[in-house]
Amino acid sequence: MSTLGDQSSAPKLSMCITTFNRAQFIGATLESILGQSTNECEVVVVDGASTDDTPHVVSAYVRRYRSLRYIRQETNNGIDRDYDAAVEVARGEYCWLLTDDDIMMPGAIAAVLEALQRDPSLVIVNAELRDFELRSILQARWLNFESDRVYGPGELDRLFVEIDGWLNCHFFIIRREIWRKREREPYYGSLLLYLGVIFQDSFPAETLLIARPCISYRRGNMHTFSPRISEIIWNKWPSIAESLPISKETRRRVFNVEPWRHLRELLMWRGRGYYSFAEYRQWVLPRVRSPRARLIATLVALLPGVLVNTLLMLYYSIPGRSHGLMQRDLVLRELEDSRFHLRNWLPFQREM
Repeated sequence: MSTLGDQSSAPKLSMCITTFNRAQFIGATLESILGQSTNECEVVVVDGASTDDTPHVVSAYVRRYRSLRYIRQETNNGIDRDYDAAVEVARGEYCWLLTDDDIMMPGAIAAVLEALQRDPSLVIVNAELRDFELRSILQARWLNFESDRVYGPGELDRLFVEIDGWLNCHFFIIRREIWRKREREPYYGSLLLYLGVIFQDSFPAETLLIARPCISYRRGNMHTFSPRISEIIWNKWPSIAESLPISKETRRRVFNVEPWRHLRELLMWRGRGYYSFAEYRQWVLPRVRSPRARLIATLVALLPGVLVNTLLMLYYSIPGRSHGLMQRDLVLRELEDSRFHLRNWLPFQREM
């Protein structure tokens, strides 16, 4: 493992990025961060042995910015171990877990540093969702909050419900000493280490949620993890959620923790191509106790994926209909990306 970068005094905030073969994107990410970074900040990049031009791209920024440290590993240890390694080598009082392809919005670091003056245990930021090229806003606010929120040390359930359980890593800034005191190894390989660490126990101090978007999230760049998405949805995340100190009622209120309990969730995952009879038999069946729920989960798994996708496309295309918190255009894009969308399915059938 080799390290490049400054070794000066401890900062307030460490921005921890893990990367692997993202030379095409990481330069823009670093530019958006380093351009607004202050002397209270450092940026730590842990590279899981990239084989593309990532080392050259990042090294060029190391030469320009003393606050950037680059740690290149000899082997790819996986994103969970790499995030843990980034926090371990970080020197900041707080660590912001960031991805290697998203963009830090102007003023975001200043907003976080202001929030850190209250000495919270955790800070959560909002994000906007953009298309792959970052040209169009698909969803102005990932979390539909207009104003900042504060959660007390004993309000883990309320926090879990209001953020809908599952957020990506770049939403979280956690006090480093809290991260290091908590169990991490049981979550290695889940791709959700950060959620297991954050929600495994209550916090000694308050949690602050910043309602203004601080991150531009690039949609459609998850191909590295796509083969494991079904396992995360139906096995990894439910297993982690079951281990957390939150009530059963809270888990039932959050759809994505127990998606088999909700017909709408089942249909959406079926239409998007992440739920079939194989997923039902391997991961859902062992968890479903109710005969009615088992019947519904079975029937949805057996429905033709193309039919479900087409009906959902028609439903969400109806003008003026309310579709809940998810924006209509975003849902339609998710369905259009599915292997069951007619545009993708028909060419595949012709090749068979």
